[in-house]
Amino acid sequence: MMKKTIFLILGLLSTIAATSQIQLTQYYMDGTLYNPAMAGSKGAICSGLSGRQQWMNFTDPLGNHVSPRSIVFNISSPLYSINSGVGLNIIYDEAAFETNTGFKLNYVYRIPLQNEKNHLGLGIGLSVLNKVIRFDQLITEQQGDPLLKLNDRESGIIPDLDFGIIYQNAEKFNIAVSAVNLMESSAEIGNVRTGNNRQFYLLTDYRIKLSDSRRQSLVLIPSLFLKTNTQNSQMDISTRVEFNNRYWGGLSYRYQDAIAIIGGLNINGFRIGASYDISIGKLSVATPGSMEIFLGYCYSITPKVKLN
Repeated sequence: MMKKTIFLILGLLSTIAATSQIQLTQYYMDGTLYNPAMAGSKGAICSGLSGRQQWMNFTDPLGNHVSPRSIVFNISSPLYSINSGVGLNIIYDEAAFETNTGFKLNYVYRIPLQNEKNHLGLGIGLSVLNKVIRFDQLITEQQGDPLLKLNDRESGIIPDLDFGIIYQNAEKFNIAVSAVNLMESSAEIGNVRTGNNRQFYLLTDYRIKLSDSRRQSLVLIPSLFLKTNTQNSQMDISTRVEFNNRYWGGLSYRYQDAIAIIGGLNINGFRIGASYDISIGKLSVATPGSMEIFLGYCYSITPKVKLN
């Protein structure tokens, strides 16, 4: 019974805590975590730091806080001289008694289309995940199971590959498709084999100009984020309004999970965003919601002009 209980717990943790499956409501701020082809897509050297507290006040029967907490750092840049872009993701994720620390290197090759107004990007990412499970803190029905020869902590290294495609019109829309954890690598951690499931993502947004005067620019930006592993799917739909390319606010809906209030501002390249998810699913009786903060900076760079 003890072994069955641990397997059930680890199965839940693997679902919510794998590096590629970190839930971000403000996914539109930097999509490189989900698609390597988005590295350098903003035409600037951009860095960002996201912090998320998922399912606040979520506790186990002993009162321990076991809600997932995530920190993600991103940095990416275009390389105009070779029609490319590069990026780096550093991830720290903790859910219950499992901790994940990951690194991901991204590279994208861009193909200019239609007089360089549109671009097609093909990206690849190499990820390395260090997973640690604290078996000594798991709640079990009985102790001393001889089938589980475990230390207090067990860890494993899990490498993997990602692939992504993006079609981009910088002034109007983006559509990006990716597949992550292509190898579905795994590691044996404390007699339990755990790893990453292959995931597929679709991320798209469209910019609709409501007002384009010199003093007042108002843009409506609907976006869609679809996630699936072919067995389970999740969909985020958000709509935000951007004023003078400086302030934005709106709402987001995650199917059968949460409604989020989103907002932020952009001042001299510095970006600050915040979101609060109001739980509407089955977990609404156990947690009021989730909080997320984003801090970032973009330094615009342009390609050198070639004289004919």
